[in-house]
Amino acid sequence: MKSWQDLGFEIEITKDESPTLRLLQSLDPAKAFGESMHHSGGASIETTHLYGNVAAEILTKIQKPHFMVVGLGLGYIEMNIAREAIKRGCSVGLITSYEAIPELSEFFIQWLHDRAGNLSPEVSSVYDQALMHVLKGTEISENQIKSFLKDHFQTVADIHGPLHADVQFVSRYHGFFYDAYSSKTHPHLWEEDFLNRLLRESAEPYCLLTTYAVKGTLKRALKNNGFSITEREGFFTKRGSTLGVRASGVS
Repeated sequence: MKSWQDLGFEIEITKDESPTLRLLQSLDPAKAFGESMHHSGGASIETTHLYGNVAAEILTKIQKPHFMVVGLGLGYIEMNIAREAIKRGCSVGLITSYEAIPELSEFFIQWLHDRAGNLSPEVSSVYDQALMHVLKGTEISENQIKSFLKDHFQTVADIHGPLHADVQFVSRYHGFFYDAYSSKTHPHLWEEDFLNRLLRESAEPYCLLTTYAVKGTLKRALKNNGFSITEREGFFTKRGSTLGVRASGVS
């Protein structure tokens, strides 16, 4: 059975005691350590701050919304979407998740469908811990979250691979949860031409895009496609984050 280390990751426990993954090797020559999937201030809290709260906003405005998640990772964003929908008794029409590392998609599906025998205990425990933190302060059970997500992710084929520059988008979306690694790791995901095409071809008239990043290419693409931009306070020590809103036809 593969371990996190086999995938090139180490487990990091963040300040809210929720787990995240950090690359063992840095792709940035200026840094001695690899990039983490979340801020050390709290993986679960950061996800709710940036993505869970935006999912809640979309669910109050749109019936059966479509969400695109760029960066499945440990599934924190997908768990947040499920939590917010269950809290409101809402349905979600589509969750399209992209993940560049095939094993992360496979791990998530095996865990989601309770096939613990196919995962090492170390791997299973990280997902269990993540879900426990996502559910803190709610009366929602682990089984409710898993059942909700199983409807969207029945097999590993339901999770898309890398979001290539020439990708053909499968739907239009009310929410973009842009949690990709930095431009040093995945440059094309932050290029203005790609971001313009992403929004032009796959954003619904009512649409929100939320991300931890504050980048000029992203802001210009949002403005080019009719979004208003709020530069929000960043999580913990981060200097900022970005929320783009296009609210055509929805009051």
